Amino acid sequence: MGSSPTGLRDARSATLRRRSFLRAAGAGCATALAALARPVVAVAQDAPVTPAQAIQLDAELVRTGLYLIRGGGGNSLLRLSANGMLLVDGNLPGTYRALMSQVRRISKLSDMPVRVLVLTDHHPEHAGNSAQFAAAGITIVAQREALANLGLPESQDAAGRSRVIAYDDERTLRMGGVEVQLKHFGPARTSGDTVVYFPDMKIVALGDLFATDAPEPDFAAGGSLLGWGSVLARVLELDFDRVVPGRGPVVGREALVAFKDKLDAVVSRAGALVRAGVGEDALMSRLRTDDLGWQLDFTGTALNSFYGEFR
Repeated sequence: MGSSPTGLRDARSATLRRRSFLRAAGAGCATALAALARPVVAVAQDAPVTPAQAIQLDAELVRTGLYLIRGGGGNSLLRLSANGMLLVDGNLPGTYRALMSQVRRISKLSDMPVRVLVLTDHHPEHAGNSAQFAAAGITIVAQREALANLGLPESQDAAGRSRVIAYDDERTLRMGGVEVQLKHFGPARTSGDTVVYFPDMKIVALGDLFATDAPEPDFAAGGSLLGWGSVLARVLELDFDRVVPGRGPVVGREALVAFKDKLDAVVSRAGALVRAGVGEDALMSRLRTDDLGWQLDFTGTALNSFYGEFR
């Protein structure tokens, strides 16, 4: 952490809660968000809590006002603003206290609370602590399909303020002079992936849309290997130079280009085999990926879905 700000007072004043807000605008509309003192949504049952001291999380400065929190099963990205903080992804169940401990360390100087949690998809390494965030009065924002996969409906509090917000294709969040763009370009890892774009910093957070190993579409959740390359092509139209993955270190734009090239090669080869009459039972043994450094191992219903994408 070096000289990074550390700590956040656990006691958040009611005054801060009342005056802080976040505007979320998408497709030409704006939605006011307010932090609440009490939980107003029900998510899943809380998982057993692991002692915070037993979970090793590390934080590092990505760019001024943007911090990567790593460990515990996945990455979280914290964006500071003059009017509170936005967190991208909330890690696995049981890591909430350790994660918020890192948040408090980072935000000591500003003493601002987390206002919004953005989920890049519904999987536990991203959304596993949603119940705790909701109970803390933090607004949850995700693509509509991700919320459906999570079993979490849109909701409002008694005053009509949004607590769980779904978007379809894109939405812009503005908070304390900070702009964050959420974009959904189609099915890839799941049917509800969110690309989080920080235009002023030229950074994208991709969740599991980028990996250092082979891609693993969640076909049961509407994922698509065939559509994945098209999604990344849309991402590469954005102006950015750094990529924050769902796990692992920040990488450069060139790493995403290389990942897409490999993905395109797999799709091209698989499509050619299917068109040549190779059956589903022989596809994986005939599909060459060793030169790409990947080992694809689709079986059962996943294999059926993968094969079906080329029919």
